[in-house]
Amino acid sequence: MSLVKEELHRLVDALPEKETLAVKRFLEFILSEANAEDKNWLEADLGQLPPYEWGLEGPPKGKPVRYQPGVGLLVEGGKDA
Repeated sequence: MSLVKEELHRLVDALPEKETLAVKRFLEFILSEANAEDKNWLEADLGQLPPYEWGLEGPPKGKPVRYQPGVGLLVEGGKDA
């Protein structure tokens, strides 16, 4: 856990009990706003984008990858593939 999150936990633990509901609502509001912003961006119509210009070399050579939720990008066939 990051130092900032540890500090947030410490501050929340130090709150008077009657203030915790207000903080909970505020944090839920921040999360809902962030999620709405992400959703709007992901659903945005970007129109027809021009093809990317890779230059004279063309696209770089690489290995195929796939995304696994909770893990991240995995190289297909392993690192040595």
